[in-house]
Amino acid sequence: MKFFVNKEKLNKAAIEKNINRDKISNKLLQLGLLEKDDMLRKLNATVEGLTNEEAEKRLEEHGHNEINHANKETLVKKLISAFINPFSVVLILLATVSFITDYVIASPEDRSLKTVIIIGTMVTISGSLRFIQEGRSNKAGERLKAMIKTTAMVVRNGIANEISISELVPGDVVHLATGDMIPADVRIIFAKDLFISQSSMTGESEPVEKHGQLHQATRDKNLSSHLELENLAYMGTNVVSGTATAIVISTGNNTCLGTMADSITEKRESTSFDKGVNSVSWVLIRFMACMVPVVFIINGITKGDWLESFLFALSVAVGLTPEMLPMIVTTNLAKGAVMMSKRKTIVKNLNSIQNFGAMDVLCTDKTGTLTEDKIILERHLDIHGNEDVRVLRHGYLNSYFQTGLKNLLDIAILEHGDEEGFENLKTMYEKVDEIPFDFARRRMSVVLEDKNGKTQLITKGAVEEMLSICTFAEYKGNVVELTGDVKDEILETVDELNASGMRVVAVAQKTNPSPEGVFSIKDESEMVLMGYIGFLDPPKESSTQAIKALHENGVDVKVLTGDNEKVTRYVCNKVGIPTDNILLGSDIEMMSDLQLKEAVEKINIFAKLSPQQKSRVVSILRDNGHVVGFMGDGINDAPAMRKADVGISVDTAVDIAKESADIILLEKDLMVLESGVIEGRRTFANIIKYIKMTASSNFGNMFSVLVACAFLPFLPMLPVQILVLNLIYDISCISIPWDNVDSDYLKKPRKWNASSIGSFMRWIGPTSSVFDITTYILMFFVICPAVCGGSYGTPGVDNVLFMALFNAGWFVESLWSQTLVIHMIRTPKIPFIQSRASMPILTLTTIAIIVGTIIPYTNVGQMLGMSPMPAVYFLWLIAMIFAYMILVTILKKLYIRRYGEFL
Repeated sequence: MKFFVNKEKLNKAAIEKNINRDKISNKLLQLGLLEKDDMLRKLNATVEGLTNEEAEKRLEEHGHNEINHANKETLVKKLISAFINPFSVVLILLATVSFITDYVIASPEDRSLKTVIIIGTMVTISGSLRFIQEGRSNKAGERLKAMIKTTAMVVRNGIANEISISELVPGDVVHLATGDMIPADVRIIFAKDLFISQSSMTGESEPVEKHGQLHQATRDKNLSSHLELENLAYMGTNVVSGTATAIVISTGNNTCLGTMADSITEKRESTSFDKGVNSVSWVLIRFMACMVPVVFIINGITKGDWLESFLFALSVAVGLTPEMLPMIVTTNLAKGAVMMSKRKTIVKNLNSIQNFGAMDVLCTDKTGTLTEDKIILERHLDIHGNEDVRVLRHGYLNSYFQTGLKNLLDIAILEHGDEEGFENLKTMYEKVDEIPFDFARRRMSVVLEDKNGKTQLITKGAVEEMLSICTFAEYKGNVVELTGDVKDEILETVDELNASGMRVVAVAQKTNPSPEGVFSIKDESEMVLMGYIGFLDPPKESSTQAIKALHENGVDVKVLTGDNEKVTRYVCNKVGIPTDNILLGSDIEMMSDLQLKEAVEKINIFAKLSPQQKSRVVSILRDNGHVVGFMGDGINDAPAMRKADVGISVDTAVDIAKESADIILLEKDLMVLESGVIEGRRTFANIIKYIKMTASSNFGNMFSVLVACAFLPFLPMLPVQILVLNLIYDISCISIPWDNVDSDYLKKPRKWNASSIGSFMRWIGPTSSVFDITTYILMFFVICPAVCGGSYGTPGVDNVLFMALFNAGWFVESLWSQTLVIHMIRTPKIPFIQSRASMPILTLTTIAIIVGTIIPYTNVGQMLGMSPMPAVYFLWLIAMIFAYMILVTILKKLYIRRYGEFL
């Protein structure tokens, strides 16, 4: 009945979700088909925008423009997920079985809840710590994400201002330009050459052109979906090129993206880090599932008490369970994210920290990363290379009147023009139209009209692309034919400027370009080339040092840029990147994947790349086995960032770049990146420490137990004693996320390698068993007979005291060796001498050893079935632990010689 009710609730929720989705779809379809004025009346809005007062009312009514996932975890869900993982489930099952065998079916005088209480304590500590750490992690993450603002240009009270997209409400008027994310579901009122990438919504690979007016052909269709309307744009898509004015229709959960949010979340793939942790977890669980029955059978056969053997096997299972693994992983990632934020690095996706540290190839753009990101206008020349102020003036008009995304070149032109006194030009012209920039044409145009009614098309862009649309050239006030010789002269001059590190754009104009008054890309033809403008973006002084530091840390830096090869070569030479070979986008276009796979390994500079070519290079590098990071801040970088293992951007980047990134740098500097990489490796190091030390320790304990079961006439340690031992060890491991990491370890990228855990277990695990067996021999043949007055089982010997003393001896030795192994395994060096653990590790392990050693001498020890050891035991113990540490040190050296690494 309970299943039926839950199923009914699920079906009801699914039906309600579908109804809501259909309702939103119908609303979009209706508003898209309405005429503009009718649509505005329906939304109770105007093209002048809402007033601030009205916007506040609508914000209260509709809520913030944020998507609240239906599967967002409540406090109860978070609490449950903290306690429910493969290891805690095993412990809970063991506690249940123990409760039945030790209490429910046991005779009244034998009833005991000690095992249940201890297992419950272990689950409670592990789950509580994970819950607390995840809570801190989430809060820290939210604080860090709040530092990264995504804004929209919104008209309120008739004035356009940047506001947070979360403050948008239905009826708001927004201005869109190249690089913007669509901040909500919107109806486009006006558009100019507007192309939107909506692959995330519809799967279309090519950008879709949008218009303010529906085509008649669209109206005549029997429309079945709002996605067929070319005057609608959807939250989460982005502007590839062009400009637009739009009005917000729906926000937050009422957008198309909001209806898809659940399915998007469900389909999200696990990262390599998730898969790595899970694979290790299940390896340990399968190992336990295989070995525990062996212990049970051997113990049952040799001892004859199958119930006691079963309880002992359950305790061994608990001892083999790394219940702290989820908490250790969560704590490490959260601590890593907070530490990285102090180094001006914001982590949007916690699991990307491991990829950040594992990165061995960094692909980066050039401008602002290797250079100062401060473009200085150096030259404004006519076609023969002479200074010409008219070239600057026309460039100024183009940059001022364009409404697209103003780049650093535009800003440099405007600043230089203002210094020349060009401010009055702004009032002498009116903009008639605009042809926005796109990455295929690599140019942009504005159409201006002066006071006399003269219309002029002014275009600026990449030199080669500009030469392709120019038929004429202007020289000393005369318009002449642009001959091949003049073109060669221009290209030679531009090459010289490029070789000295300058970026060059050409400027052209055309009078009365379109008699019909309708302007498009086809009007960019038969133009008059006026000259070109040269810009200098000097290399950063810190870039050389940063690239050297990255190389020393095993990260190869490759430059992927849309700029030309000569400027790129100049900058890379200055910062220490090899420039012997440069691959151009045109070369890549002609290469097969197999040829490119070979080329990318040898070449560090890729120039004149399109966004698709950047993405292809990143994919090929990943196919070659590299962990690739891509750092960019432009719309043309977003595809490559999505393809990379870790996308890196800056907080000043365009919206789509920030949304695509896993890591956000608060400062566009490779030195910041280098410190983030180191922190990522430190985080991963402390995770792998716990996994390897726990896996090897468990393996050693398993081996010791098998030997004891086969040869001892009694249990080497009672089930409840194993549980207490494991509890003390687990508490000492809580401090591992705060441990120091050897500087040598941080010098190389570290990839997840599950196979190394197996080899590590086989080499290091049995080492402790050597001393466990030595302890068996010492206790069984020397210390216990000396205290009890004879060997086990002989007349007159107290066998109960013999067993209690033996259990206590192995309990203390196991605790010492298992706790000290933390110091041995945390570093390939000699512990305490060449490499010291952090103070939290030293403190907790010391406390664990002291507490565990004292227990046999207390009432708690007597309750647990242990007896105090004589003083001579500790002389033997110190000698064995010292020998144990020497043996582990020798094995570490042999292991490193065999496998080339330790952790």
